[in-house]
Amino acid sequence: MIPAIMLTISALFAAIPQPAPAWRTGMLAIDAGTGETILESRSDELFRPASTVKLITTLLAFRTLGPSRIILTHVVADHAAGAVYLIGSGAPLIEPDDIERAAVEASAELGGGSWRLFFDTSVFADSNRCPGWEQADWARVYCPPVEALTLGDNVLELVISSRGGAVTVEEYPELPGLQLRGSVNIRAGGEPTARPEGWETASPVIVLGGAIPPDSTVIVYVPFAGAPRQFSEVFAAELESRGVGVSSIGRGRPSSGAVLDTVAVIRSRPLSELAAQMNKWSMNVVAELILRVAAGDPETGVATTAAGCEMAGRMLAELHGVEGTQLADGSGLSRLNRIAPAQLVSVLLEGIGSLEWGPEFVSSLAVNGVDGTMATRLADLPPGAFRGKTGSLNDTATLAGMIYTAGGRSIAMAVLCEVPQGSVYAARNWQDALVRQLYSCY
Repeated sequence: MIPAIMLTISALFAAIPQPAPAWRTGMLAIDAGTGETILESRSDELFRPASTVKLITTLLAFRTLGPSRIILTHVVADHAAGAVYLIGSGAPLIEPDDIERAAVEASAELGGGSWRLFFDTSVFADSNRCPGWEQADWARVYCPPVEALTLGDNVLELVISSRGGAVTVEEYPELPGLQLRGSVNIRAGGEPTARPEGWETASPVIVLGGAIPPDSTVIVYVPFAGAPRQFSEVFAAELESRGVGVSSIGRGRPSSGAVLDTVAVIRSRPLSELAAQMNKWSMNVVAELILRVAAGDPETGVATTAAGCEMAGRMLAELHGVEGTQLADGSGLSRLNRIAPAQLVSVLLEGIGSLEWGPEFVSSLAVNGVDGTMATRLADLPPGAFRGKTGSLNDTATLAGMIYTAGGRSIAMAVLCEVPQGSVYAARNWQDALVRQLYSCY
């Protein structure tokens, strides 16, 4: 029997070259209106999905929480014990302005005095890494730690300047406990480096090195350790600026019999907005936080990656079961994930077809030639002709999304390629050529 890919492409898409022999490729394209299978090859075989897993996380979260859900981080006070607690919720993308606003509310309620401040991260029972995350990735901007209290996306922006003849370094967000070590020299053609440390001590350490050209500015991004304590120290500084003393900061939970008073609430953006940030820009830490929050135990409040993956696995089995399916995280960074192209297409069809969250699901996807990881891809097609999610590892290139064709059809497609290292960009180009043909032929 001739493989389906040879029949389909030779008959319908002669302009598209065959994928390279060394590639392992699976795909499925279905007309969302009629259910017609337009293109199929190995669609029920298992592949590394990379960041297309975020589509599964999005659907699970919308089903479980709803796109309008706002994740709340409570600040509570035990007046009898003179203690204030930041109760971590796993809310993504909390910014310093949000913390400042909470401090304004809390200081009005606390009314001065001196308080002990505790950060409670017990909602997460897991490690701040996921199974299959390689330690070599920990220093990468795409692999910040997953914490119940996050400051931004747990990534530090370092602005390194040599203007005026001296090297200066400023960071955002400003971390009270940050330790900068090493130095950056001034040298024509130089490039500064920043290496994160402090994972064992949960204290942010950045080691600087390299060089910067004269009279220039370079921005470097790096993940940092110890987000819960840094979150707490930012909050403490805001309290003290408003006359509320903080005598100590530490990890801790309220005692079981304590009488607690909510003195402030930090609100996340709506889940639909968080999903858009996650999918368009492929933000791994946001995906992991959303997965855990969606899987929170209603009785204990404890959330784990394993519980989220189990829930997502049950959802996939309901939509399109494939034996051997495996999920290890919610972002796709783990190399242990294994899913089939047909499962991704079933997730797309369920998401876009929902009467409850279909528009929010579609709007969370990157738009060709416009934004996110699709900003420079398929820019020759009309904006919005393709909305989807990309995925990349050093030996994996994946693409899943909706094609809104020149003929007015809506096609759900997923193409998963496992390739030799060094072939990822070639695989992306091949995927884009496939999308172009589907767009123009239908």
